[in-house]
Amino acid sequence: MIGYKWVALLGLAVMADSACAADLTVGAFGGIWEQSLRSCIVEPFEKETGKTVEVVLGAPLQWVNQIDANKATPPFDIVFAPTETAYLMIEKGLAEPFTADKVPVLPELNSNLVAFGEGYGVVFDYGAMGVIYNSKTVKTPVKTWDGFFNSIEKGEFTAMIPGIYYPGSLSSSLWNISKVSGGDERNAQPGLDRIKKMMAGGDLSFWSDPNQVLTALSSGEVDAAMYWDGRSWAFIIDGNHPEFKFVTPEPGGPAALTWIQKVKNGSDLGWKFIDSAMGAQGQGCFASKTRYGITNLKAVFDASAAPTITKYEDLAIPSYRDINRSREAWIEAWNKQIGR
Repeated sequence: MIGYKWVALLGLAVMADSACAADLTVGAFGGIWEQSLRSCIVEPFEKETGKTVEVVLGAPLQWVNQIDANKATPPFDIVFAPTETAYLMIEKGLAEPFTADKVPVLPELNSNLVAFGEGYGVVFDYGAMGVIYNSKTVKTPVKTWDGFFNSIEKGEFTAMIPGIYYPGSLSSSLWNISKVSGGDERNAQPGLDRIKKMMAGGDLSFWSDPNQVLTALSSGEVDAAMYWDGRSWAFIIDGNHPEFKFVTPEPGGPAALTWIQKVKNGSDLGWKFIDSAMGAQGQGCFASKTRYGITNLKAVFDASAAPTITKYEDLAIPSYRDINRSREAWIEAWNKQIGR
């Protein structure tokens, strides 16, 4: 991802300078996600407990490697991670099990999203991949994924989709295209063939950094893009771009689930942080700012944000375990057939 290596290195430098002085070190994502985490979760936690939290930005896979190399004294206490990386944490024995006594808020959470954690984390928030498009240049409203892909193949408009090296792209992009085109979690070839058809139309490009999409849409470089619901609504509403529309095409929006996990041998203060982060107040605040779905069923959203938050029932959720097993083969096939 563009900027990920730089951000990760910067995060390491910041951590070296200040993590020792903080009571907790948390690995998190950047942009509005980080800003909302700080204002809705971190700041109230620090005020309540009198403890300090260092938020470190970077790449989840790199965090796993760092933690794995320092199991006794891990550089993180808490990590927010996409499903694929969260499973790696479990497989490597780097995540601590969640119990009701350690995380009392568990009964308030969506049981389906709790179950995803297999007892070693819970889903903190989720995003749905949909389509954002310029209604002035895309004359026919997007309704289905198949129709969206067909229009790109025909060259009816220019579009961007996530490239293979965008974190979570296997489930949010390639799996979705494969499923719509006759494949599944174990067979991505129909998806790769569909992508090649879209490329042949001459109007398809790939993004690896979410900011690329907004820049391309603003400049008119592309007319449409596969993009996240929360970021799309922020661009349309907060960015004052009413000409753009966002839709979750049928049969559903591929989900990206962000977990919160307690790192094994990390500070036990992390349990208090997790319980606070999953509370109704913090979750409602976070969802209202980011327009991403959350797990706490008692959370209340701002009136303006509520209509834009994708409901759990409207998600398309793949078998992430199967996708993880296919990861290396899919990436190899992409590199050979699509290119880097």
